[in-house]
Amino acid sequence: MTSKEESVNKIQIETVCERDMDFLIMRQFSCGNKEFVKLFQSNLGNHSEIISISHSLTTNDGETDIEVIIKEDNRKIGLLIEDKIDAVAQPEQYNRYLKRATKAQEEGRYDKYEIFIVAPQKYLNGNSEAKLYLNHVSYEVILETLTDPFDISMMRLALDESVHGYVPIEDKQVTSFWNDLYDYVEKQYPNTLKISGKKGESRGTNARWISINSAPGTSIQIKSDRGYIDLEIAGYAERFVEFSKANQKVLEEKQLIVRLASKSLAIRKYIDVIDFTKPFSEQEKLVDNALKVALELRELVNELKY
Repeated sequence: MTSKEESVNKIQIETVCERDMDFLIMRQFSCGNKEFVKLFQSNLGNHSEIISISHSLTTNDGETDIEVIIKEDNRKIGLLIEDKIDAVAQPEQYNRYLKRATKAQEEGRYDKYEIFIVAPQKYLNGNSEAKLYLNHVSYEVILETLTDPFDISMMRLALDESVHGYVPIEDKQVTSFWNDLYDYVEKQYPNTLKISGKKGESRGTNARWISINSAPGTSIQIKSDRGYIDLEIAGYAERFVEFSKANQKVLEEKQLIVRLASKSLAIRKYIDVIDFTKPFSEQEKLVDNALKVALELRELVNELKY
């Protein structure tokens, strides 16, 4: 076994999501991985510099996962990249990319553009929406260009999940609830709160947990079907007793309990169950209360004794 393979095998990652893969792709452009960049510039010729790399650009015509603008012979060229592991493709997704790219070109953001879809080869072969894209780059081909053991481990896991994972059957009511939830958060908490995922994604019946942005080393999930919110602190399971005693006063004051969660500690606050099968308007007050509690838990991190 080579030393690189040994390094790869030492890295243990529980799971990856499309956002993780977005950042892996962006990192290859940023670090100047020449073999990787060639996968995207074969239709463009050589380029001298990367002007910008942007993530999750949203307009009225939808969201671009990754946008890279490069400079070539005094021209700006936009690369718009849709990244998929195994999620359901949205109807008209390619056409919305085309609208965004055309509009950006008309506004002078770049002089020319190319639209790509990046995904496991199995997805590219079997998804009808993916076949509309003129430019395909497979995860398998990207894997051959990677040199960093961490990136290799991430890509291998993504490929494994694309094989053994599943594409959920869309629950239209749950999907509608999530779309209304994104609109509500954007309107009511524009500068303080961000929830995982993105508007427009198809959601299965069991998609009821809401993850919000939190401090490094922590995660916050509103487990709406179970009626509680967990603030998890990574790596503190072995210090359960010590942590509970040190923070007993604040935990009691705020009516919080501490639970073990694998290798983490979960600080739990009970809330009312939120029913995603009902219209969002009927659950709005419950949602707003849950979001406020989640924000309180996020602030609590600064008060805890570690």
